[in-house]
Amino acid sequence: MRLSRSGFILIAVSSVTCVLATALLFALRPRPITSHADAIATILDRRGIVYEQVTTDQVWPAAVNYYAYGPSVYPYSATVSVRLPDDTIVHGSFECTDDRCKCQVTIVRFAIDNEPIPDISNVRPLP
Repeated sequence: MRLSRSGFILIAVSSVTCVLATALLFALRPRPITSHADAIATILDRRGIVYEQVTTDQVWPAAVNYYAYGPSVYPYSATVSVRLPDDTIVHGSFECTDDRCKCQVTIVRFAIDNEPIPDISNVRPLP
């Protein structure tokens, strides 16, 4: 049985539409949050705060206490540094009941006080 020209065009258009819809969904999917810096950047973006870079760093003895005694004794905590476009560094902190979830960030200069941040995803980002 031979396909008519209109049948071929219908199948081709349907195929192209499916490919374009898949590409659009892939392009518009939210980026996975894979680090604390990504989670804090999400909060800054929601508030419309312009920044260049967000970094986090665990300080001693908080890091030692968390890993030695566990989250039931010491929460996971770290410092936050936000570099602004004028190269000013704004400092803050965050604390988690576990190292990847239930975290709150505090950055006084931006009036962010114990604001919950999104949980860290276990999904590996695509290249």
